[in-house]
Amino acid sequence: MPKIIAKGLYLGRERIVECFLEDGFPIIELDGEYDEQVQNRFNELLKEAPALGGTYYPPENSLLAAYSVLENTFFDDSPIEIKTEGNIGKIPTYDVDDIVY
Repeated sequence: MPKIIAKGLYLGRERIVECFLEDGFPIIELDGEYDEQVQNRFNELLKEAPALGGTYYPPENSLLAAYSVLENTFFDDSPIEIKTEGNIGKIPTYDVDDIVY
C-alpha cells in the first residue's frame, strides 16, 4: 500500500506521521495512532493544498495533495524529513528539461 512517512515538529514536539489512502481519502496517524482532532485539522489543510513544483495543484484528496500539505503546512516551521513508499502519484512534466506542469 502506498504511503507517506514524514518527521518534523508538530506543536513543538518531534513527531512521525504516516499517511495512506483509506476508501479514497488520505488518513494520517501521528506516532502510530489515529487522532480525530489531528485528522480534522489535516482535512482542512487538504482543502487548500499548496502547489507542488510551484505550479501543479494535485488532485483533491490524493496522496500528492497529502504530500504537499505535509511538506508545506502541517508541521511547525522546521526541517522536515519526508519519504514515500510505493507510488503516490506523479507530477506531470513537460518533455523539455523536466519542467513541472
